[in-house]
Amino acid sequence: MGPFSQAVIARGFVFTTGQIPLIAGTDDRPADYEGKVRQVLTNLRTVLEGAGSSLDHVVNATVYISDQNHDEEYRRIYAEVFGSRAPALTSICVGIWDFSFEIQCIAVMKEGGSS
Repeated sequence: MGPFSQAVIARGFVFTTGQIPLIAGTDDRPADYEGKVRQVLTNLRTVLEGAGSSLDHVVNATVYISDQNHDEEYRRIYAEVFGSRAPALTSICVGIWDFSFEIQCIAVMKEGGSS
């Protein structure tokens, strides 16, 4: 999609680029906000697993939302996905291109993963 990596592995950590709600291999995105949040988390899961980590290994996340009125909805889905293992989180309400939700994270490698 551009001159950047989806994930970079350094010293046992995985640093992801901001994930957006595009459906893999297409320019399509879900129509509803919940679908967008779930698609972003699916994309994040795919990138992390491809790098040798997982959502269970996320230690820090930064979320960008374009409308603070969606804060409660995104937090509900986020809590559903991360549960009691929730990582440190920073949420920022800002204009972000033409997407309403984006997330980037830092995760540790799965045990036995390379760095």
